[in-house]
Amino acid sequence: MFYFLSVANLNISKGAIILLDACQSLMEKNVSFCVHFVGSETAEISKKDFLKEIINRRLDEYVIYHGIKYGTEKDVIFNEANAFVHPTLNDCFPLVLLEAMQHSLPIISTPIGAIPDMVTDGDNGLLIPENDPVALADAMRKLIENPQLAHDMGERGYARFVQYYSASAFERNLLEILKNI
Repeated sequence: MFYFLSVANLNISKGAIILLDACQSLMEKNVSFCVHFVGSETAEISKKDFLKEIINRRLDEYVIYHGIKYGTEKDVIFNEANAFVHPTLNDCFPLVLLEAMQHSLPIISTPIGAIPDMVTDGDNGLLIPENDPVALADAMRKLIENPQLAHDMGERGYARFVQYYSASAFERNLLEILKNI
């Protein structure tokens, strides 16, 4: 089974409901998948309301809500995933995408803020229009049906992470700035 991971607090702006809508579409087409949600409940979407949304969509066999995870527990969930989903409507520079890249996961996200600088559509992930559960379901299905593509995107994402976002890349860039001062 293809395993997606979404790590974000349960906010409308992070696309939690959009992702559930996409999951419902995939389920109705008899696609085999699982989505694990990690993140805190919020005033916008409580754990109780989120679980109710899962049940109302008949997604209880497809979607698992874990709540907050830290450290080793969070790493285990990242390591078990095949792809990362972040259908955000409002983000500047989501660090969670760097975590996904560090774990060699292909990313499905939206072209919001600096995300297009982090995720190159078709290279290390897929960028979809914001607030579009149909496009999200299509992107998820593309990776499900092409596990080698997903793997290769994840590898390219890891290489991009090492080249631009790792501690050694930060150090190299900082030294270059200091030399130029």
